[in-house]
Amino acid sequence: MLPLHSGTEFREYASLWEQISLLDRNPDMEDEIIWRWTSDGEYTTKSAYRIQFVGQAGRQSITPIWKAKSEPKCKFFAWILLHRKILTANNLAKRGWSHDPLCKLCNTTPETPKHLCKDCSYTCAVWDQLVNWLNLHQLPASNSVSSIYRWWKKCRAMVAKDNKSFFDGLVIYFWWNIWKERNRRTFRQEEKTVTELTYLIKEDVQQFQHAIEVVN
Repeated sequence: MLPLHSGTEFREYASLWEQISLLDRNPDMEDEIIWRWTSDGEYTTKSAYRIQFVGQAGRQSITPIWKAKSEPKCKFFAWILLHRKILTANNLAKRGWSHDPLCKLCNTTPETPKHLCKDCSYTCAVWDQLVNWLNLHQLPASNSVSSIYRWWKKCRAMVAKDNKSFFDGLVIYFWWNIWKERNRRTFRQEEKTVTELTYLIKEDVQQFQHAIEVVN
C-alpha cells in the first residue's frame, strides 16, 4: 500500500475501510467493477458526459434551442442560461470575482440566472408587454413556474407546432436582451425603460424574420 501523506488521505482511507468492513464478502467470488450510470454496468464516454448535467436541463431536452429562429450567438447564450452558467452575481461569487450581489434591474434581490431572466419585476413587465404584442395571453407569467427551463417548456407546450421555432426565437431574444440590459446598466450606467427594451426585442425578432425571408 502506498504511504498516506495528508490528513485528508488518512480520513478517506479510514472511511473506505469502515465502509468495506460492513460488507458481506464471499472469498470464492472475484471482485467486479460496475458502472452505475448504464443499464448493463459498462462504462461509456457518453454516459460519463451525461452525468455532468444530472439535476440540470439535459442536453437532449433543450435541443429545440438550436432550431429556434434567432442568431447563433443568442442560441448559445440561451443554452448557457438553461444550464445556469451565465456570469450573474452568484456565479461570479463562486469564482471569487468582484461583483455587486444585487440584480441591476430591480436593485432589491440577489442576482441569479433564474431571478434575472424570469422572476425580476422588470423582466416580468417586459414579458407582459411581449405577450400583449403577440396576443398570447394564455401563456403563464414568467415568474409563475419554479425554474427557467420549466417555464420555457410549459409555454412552448401551449404554442402550435408550426409556431414553436418562432416562439423559441422570441424567448431567446427576450433572454438575450434582458442580459444586454443588465450589462448596459453594469458597465455603461445606462438603462432602457420596459417599453424601450420590449421594442428592441420586437425589432430583433422582426429583423431576423425579414433576413430569413430575403434569403429564401
